[in-house]
Amino acid sequence: MCTVQNRLRIFVQALVAFVLVAAVTACSTPPAHFNLTLLHLNDTHSHLEAVPVNLEIEGVGSTTAELGGFARIKTVLDRMRASEPELLLLHGGDALQGTLYFTLFNGGVEFDFLNLLGLDAMTFGNHEFDRGTASIPGWIKRSRFPWLSANIDFSAEPAIAPLVKPYLIKTVAGEKVAIIGVTTETTPQTTRDVGLVRFNDAVASTRQQVAALTAQGINKIILLSHLGYQQDLQLASQVAGVDLIIGGHSHSLLGDITQLAAIGLTPDGAYPTELAAPDGSPVLVAQAWQWGHLLGRLNVRFDGAGVVSGYSSKQVIPVGERFSRDGTPVSPESSQYQAIVKALAQSGSAQIVAEDPAVLAALAPYQRQLAQFHTAVVARAAEDLKRGVNSGPGPLVADAMLGALPRAQVALLNYGGVRKSLLSGMISEGDLLEVMPFADTLVLIDLNGSELQAALEGTIDFLIRKYGLKQPVMPYVAGIRFAVELSAPRGSRVTALTVRDRRGVFQPVEPATLYRTVVNTFVAGGGDGFAAVKNAAGFRSDSGIIDSDAFREYLKKLGTVSNSREQRITIMQSAGGAGQP
Repeated sequence: MCTVQNRLRIFVQALVAFVLVAAVTACSTPPAHFNLTLLHLNDTHSHLEAVPVNLEIEGVGSTTAELGGFARIKTVLDRMRASEPELLLLHGGDALQGTLYFTLFNGGVEFDFLNLLGLDAMTFGNHEFDRGTASIPGWIKRSRFPWLSANIDFSAEPAIAPLVKPYLIKTVAGEKVAIIGVTTETTPQTTRDVGLVRFNDAVASTRQQVAALTAQGINKIILLSHLGYQQDLQLASQVAGVDLIIGGHSHSLLGDITQLAAIGLTPDGAYPTELAAPDGSPVLVAQAWQWGHLLGRLNVRFDGAGVVSGYSSKQVIPVGERFSRDGTPVSPESSQYQAIVKALAQSGSAQIVAEDPAVLAALAPYQRQLAQFHTAVVARAAEDLKRGVNSGPGPLVADAMLGALPRAQVALLNYGGVRKSLLSGMISEGDLLEVMPFADTLVLIDLNGSELQAALEGTIDFLIRKYGLKQPVMPYVAGIRFAVELSAPRGSRVTALTVRDRRGVFQPVEPATLYRTVVNTFVAGGGDGFAAVKNAAGFRSDSGIIDSDAFREYLKKLGTVSNSREQRITIMQSAGGAGQP
């Protein structure tokens, strides 16, 4: 018979055992759900300051507002972190190239300001290789965040290899979240020099890292991608185990088509875009437009097995408080101003944001150094020179190439060789260097008619694969005219190719005839699909003339410039819906 003391001892032991079992069970059982707040940027392209952008509001397409800028982004981030201190901030690559901050300061400044934003991780964009590989170790060391890439093999570049990891594991609210980086395999064709770096298949590399992470028991996986929106969608349907794809490279604006129409913007897809992985699990794909114009924000709910069970989204387009219409400032007291503010609210994303004083103060010394470049006038634009198939700075640059090397008949310039449009008014040294920041030299090459045709076919195919058919983009040319049938098979899109002879008359291109052609060093090396130029075996000579110098001299000679009136490229109506530009 048990005494009272024995019964009491047995009860206490049972109670202790129950508490221990409950504690062990609580530690081993995953939470019923987990919420992750994720913010993201991509393709900021050295745009540390806000950029004037023309929006269409109330049918007025010339409503100019300032979008983005790191000072406004910092204000938004501080607000969000005040309520959610454990949020993650990711960058989808291409932090560099596009403004004088990169041209003059060689890239270091961008990472100082990304440090100020409190970035958690970044993947490589193709433009991180625009200065070759020599600068990359310094940029990474300057960054207070890791650079990730699972598909770039740096083993033959020992100064870089130890600094790059395929993935990062972050602990958020006690839960492990993995971030894998991948970069477009086309980088060697779209930048100047990747050194001894090798780019492996992004899908296979992602699958390999997901398997390694899953083996560690990690079931919440983010792919930080610089592949492009369409490629992200394809990867989502090919690789199981990825929950979120945070992208870049294609500069895709995602969002609600009805809401964004309030400010004249048309998204490329929903934000986020929902798909299913091969195992049926949901995958969310997101991207944040370009140049810091938009800060993406997702709050994602995971179930106990690490599967996405829900989400909410709230992107922010940070906008300045000053607006103009047709170059005239809009008074804050006017009904026009109130209509603009109302349209911003209707967009669901755009909101007026004050600039962070500390970031502005940090920018000020650099702005003073840039001032001389912004004020030295080169020429005047009689109208807006907006990038288009036959408009904008591109055709003028091609003309300048022929002007610098008058023995050439043809000029070919890759679409990516011109980085921005020019607004009407004075064109400064700073504008010029932002249009053409690469400092390529001009190269003379002899192409026969067949090689010239193949060169155009190659780059057009490259551009279609990269940008699609919705708003087709083309190379810039001078001295030739041709038509493009977008729906035709690859290699058969270019028709009616003619070249201007010495009398100024356009004649059909003959397959065996040689045409002296001027290109930049990037095109000469086969970049952007110009493999036929790289492989041409005839005459080739680097002139040593810097492309931006040639453009500067051409603009100075003209004094006042307008869009080209020549229809050099004609886009034929196609089954894809693209028509005459």
